[in-house]
Amino acid sequence: MLASPLRLARVPARTLAAAAQQQRSFTLSSFFSQKSFPALVQEIKTSNKDIYHISPRDLRALASTPSNPASKTPRLPPHIIDVRERHEIEATGTIPGAIPLPRGVLERDIGKFIKQGDPRDVVVYCAGGMRSILAAESLVRMGYGGQRNGPSPSSHEDAAAAMDSKNKPKVWSMNEGMDGWLQNGFEIEKRAK
Repeated sequence: MLASPLRLARVPARTLAAAAQQQRSFTLSSFFSQKSFPALVQEIKTSNKDIYHISPRDLRALASTPSNPASKTPRLPPHIIDVRERHEIEATGTIPGAIPLPRGVLERDIGKFIKQGDPRDVVVYCAGGMRSILAAESLVRMGYGGQRNGPSPSSHEDAAAAMDSKNKPKVWSMNEGMDGWLQNGFEIEKRAK
């Protein structure tokens, strides 16, 4: 039998046990530092100042308000994107004029519907207002929204003023999502299957 040029080191059992304990503690500590989905959404909502937030009531009011005739450039209606899954859309319908673009393919397919440099704002919504935060963050990171200079609008007038501003288009997440839209009794659009 040939002698191997490599020697196997003998490791004391307590060293192996300590290494195993260290591995377990690392795994447990990383488990406890993980965030829940709601915590992640809340973190993005409070830390990303480039995402604007709008209520279903304010979105409906803005969509039905004609642009200011005194303005040199009329306010264009925002693109409205429904990031819910197909079965959710089939069950409840969409906001009239919304583009159905599920969250799972948003980044891949957004360019088919909205070109970079489009002057219109983008409003995204989901069922309850959580996935739309993640979608809005992705759109901002892709360059669809501008830099914010101040707090999020808190009323219909503030939201209208923000949309009328001549800055780069903004990305909005609709609070309460489609659930809030339906609870307010607003119109929906049913699509053929």
